[in-house]
Amino acid sequence: MPQAPIKDSPRPLYEPGPPPYAASEVAFRNAVDDVQLAGTLTVPPGARRAPAVLLSQGLGVEPFDRDYALPGRPALKSFLAIADALSRRGIAVLRLDDRGAGTSSGQKSLSSVPQLAGDLVAGVNFLGTRPDIDPKRIGIIGHSFAGLTAPLAAIRSKDVAFVITLAGLFTDAQVNLERLPRGLRAVTTATWSALAQSAPTLSPPELDVRLREAYTSAMVNVSDQERPAVQAAMGAIVTQWVTSAPLRRSQARTDPGEALRALTTPLLAIHGARDRDLDAATNLGPLVTYLHEAANTDFIVATVPDLDHWMWVCTQPSAPGQPCAEMQFSPKVLDLITSWIHGH
Repeated sequence: MPQAPIKDSPRPLYEPGPPPYAASEVAFRNAVDDVQLAGTLTVPPGARRAPAVLLSQGLGVEPFDRDYALPGRPALKSFLAIADALSRRGIAVLRLDDRGAGTSSGQKSLSSVPQLAGDLVAGVNFLGTRPDIDPKRIGIIGHSFAGLTAPLAAIRSKDVAFVITLAGLFTDAQVNLERLPRGLRAVTTATWSALAQSAPTLSPPELDVRLREAYTSAMVNVSDQERPAVQAAMGAIVTQWVTSAPLRRSQARTDPGEALRALTTPLLAIHGARDRDLDAATNLGPLVTYLHEAANTDFIVATVPDLDHWMWVCTQPSAPGQPCAEMQFSPKVLDLITSWIHGH
């Protein structure tokens, strides 16, 4: 794989040697929403009925393209790394541009959780038409926010053979806000509640005013020490939530347990022990409870030491006090994924 240094970003390290697999540009439609989804399909050499996975991104300020680069570290492309590793190991991988990114149509920020789950169902259906892919061994790998959408797609479609989550979201977003510093937690919780309760008919300017009012009212719970930083964060937080209000509102009104209590599809959930975005215990505990309620007998929950939300590890440290110079997507996670898929 090419080394792609980018200023202010660590170098990515991929598996050695030229890619032995075929990569092709593909596109298909989610006919329900009349959205075209485009991406790259990598297929192992000489594949005849290979297992396959569809990759699904989390949420960001902007929609993500198919390679799913880390915010602030654009050279580190998670889905490119996963696709490369798995397709070298006999697994076909489809990675897609989000709605509104790359060459996919639509707008992710204006969609709902069920609509994005529909994109996953459409992707699985597309993979099932390929003669080089085993239609009975097609699964979904979802990161972060896709902990909501991947299980929902699996209970909608019998063609989803398994689900793998990486740092998956399995609790209400407001629960995950509890890990923030006290002052920031107070204002984001109040603002999130105002968003969740807001009417979809509110215009963006009206919603902006509503959220700023909620944020400002909650500032009484912020200490003098925290106040300057929390006050400075208001513009970015409110603007991001207003811009993506339909999706965020849908997220706030989605009970993660509803789909998981009905999920009997095999599931592998991998979390990093140092995840500060979605804490492992906070999210995996409810997941296990929900799957027991579903009488799901084929699931594994794994917490990997020393991994954060994005699951990249440093392979070449820089000078003391300097950022890492080279990183790779966690080999431990890739091994877990590979062995689990081949076992199913």
